[in-house]
Amino acid sequence: MGRRKTQKIIRTGPKNATTGMCPACNTIGKVFLLGPPGKERGKCEKCRQEFEI
Repeated sequence: MGRRKTQKIIRTGPKNATTGMCPACNTIGKVFLLGPPGKERGKCEKCRQEFEI
């Protein structure tokens, strides 16, 4: 009987998130990217404000 190989679970964050500064509340943190490529808008995690990138 052989050794059972288990797959290691790799935790990844959301694909549409990056780190940046929010122009509304001036905090540096997670910024979500919304919209299709080329017309993206950012959304701050802290203050929930949407802004142009």
